Amino acid sequence: MKSLWPLFGISNQMLAAVALVLGTVVLVKMQRTKYIWVTVVPALWLLLCTTWALGLKLFSTNPQMEGFFFMAQQYKEKIAAGGELSPQQIANMNHIVVNNYTNAGLSILFLVVVYSIIFYGIKTWINVRNNKVRTDKETPYVPVPEGGVKTSSHH
Repeated sequence: MKSLWPLFGISNQMLAAVALVLGTVVLVKMQRTKYIWVTVVPALWLLLCTTWALGLKLFSTNPQMEGFFFMAQQYKEKIAAGGELSPQQIANMNHIVVNNYTNAGLSILFLVVVYSIIFYGIKTWINVRNNKVRTDKETPYVPVPEGGVKTSSHH
């Protein structure tokens, strides 16, 4: 359980940043660029704090921070040193090593996904910034006919 909390926190904050980035893209495509500060400022703050915290969690050598790579290395060294360890303790330590490397890999994957979404958001912004027409619709508007839409009552 202890190993899941950092991963949950990181992914939760990154999901919030993705939502804000996508909200910014929608505002840009709607030609409402004067309002993008509402989503850009919190997105930048979230990305700064979460990326910094993730960097600390991945690479910190402070035992109190329990950095993923540091903790994996510490337990690998304890296993290699041997000593008075029972087979159950060694199995538990191996499990902790695998968990830390898994958490590190998933955290890096989350980071890559978030920054790729940001990249594509910026790319979209660049593509539509000089467009004078709203581009937030995929298809042209089609009005409903006067009499409504005929539907079948048979399934």
